Amino acid sequence: MDQAGDCVIRACAIALKMDYLDVKKQLFARAIENGFMPNSEQTYEPFLFEHGWIKKSPMKNSKNRKFELGMMPVECDMIVRMSKHLVAVVDGVVNDTWDCRAWCSNSYFIKQK
Repeated sequence: MDQAGDCVIRACAIALKMDYLDVKKQLFARAIENGFMPNSEQTYEPFLFEHGWIKKSPMKNSKNRKFELGMMPVECDMIVRMSKHLVAVVDGVVNDTWDCRAWCSNSYFIKQK
């Protein structure tokens, strides 16, 4: 499990190809402005939207069940939101400090074209 507590910063930095410390500073600055924590949806979602990412509903299989991350068809680079966790998937590879492929996605973000 993610013991570092920085999954939002890490996932955003990896997927957006930005410096980790720059992302951290930007999210913390936003958090101070909006009164929410840096890893809250109210902070990271506007950050992603402003960088051209859009939110999508979770992918579901033919039985209307959410896909586990490891079973999701990867259409492009994405940031996947799970229960209390964010992870970057770049070039089909899960970039995380632990293997979270068995967790189901709640939603995901992709770069708007």
